[in-house]
Amino acid sequence: MDLLVIVPHPDDEVFGAGGTLIEYAERGLETGLITLTKGEAGRTLGLCEAPHLGAFRAEELRRAVEVLKIGHFELYDFPNARPGMVVDGEARGAGFAINRGVGDHPEIADLLVQRLESLRPRAVITFPPNGVNGHVDHVATSRWVRAAAERYGRPLKLFYYAPPTPYPGHEEGYLPPTHYRPLPVPVLTQKLRAMAQHRTQALSVLGFMDRSAERLARETFHLAGYQGEPQSELL
Repeated sequence: MDLLVIVPHPDDEVFGAGGTLIEYAERGLETGLITLTKGEAGRTLGLCEAPHLGAFRAEELRRAVEVLKIGHFELYDFPNARPGMVVDGEARGAGFAINRGVGDHPEIADLLVQRLESLRPRAVITFPPNGVNGHVDHVATSRWVRAAAERYGRPLKLFYYAPPTPYPGHEEGYLPPTHYRPLPVPVLTQKLRAMAQHRTQALSVLGFMDRSAERLARETFHLAGYQGEPQSELL
């Protein structure tokens, strides 16, 4: 596989990397997505009953995957942490992020090692160590991916989502972009269509447009360990 995205929630794939996934697939490269939860702790917006939200969002994600032309897709059912579950620096309640150490959930790291060994991606995209916005699931996923990449042992480019400026209140641990990818208009159009498949996340989509509109048409990433001049291509 050429490019693999590993994220915790449905919709995490499209905001930061949707255009890159489309463009690389159209070039004939093999793309993949691993999503660790069904996002069952999110908002329903009245589109379904709360107990059915996970299944509803799973279908939204499958439709988005088709628009994004992702060649390989895996969706898991680890529990999704609810917003506001960080108290005194510790996460509370359900969700695979409640335990802060990698060793607390060896099954997740083991799973990701196995998937890397099977898919053998040239590059992986995930969240940075600070999760971009501090979401406990973003932070935990970054931890699992980094642990798996270390155990994997093969050469691997590890990219993090990297907004041009840090989110307010999340300056600590911010990693600036090393790679900037402007999207052609036809690719941007398809990315917007993929975003629209996540109907239950309409408020998140609008929030992203308001807060990070520049990332709609230009996707930005940080390559771990990279020291060179800014680049446009990940592969």
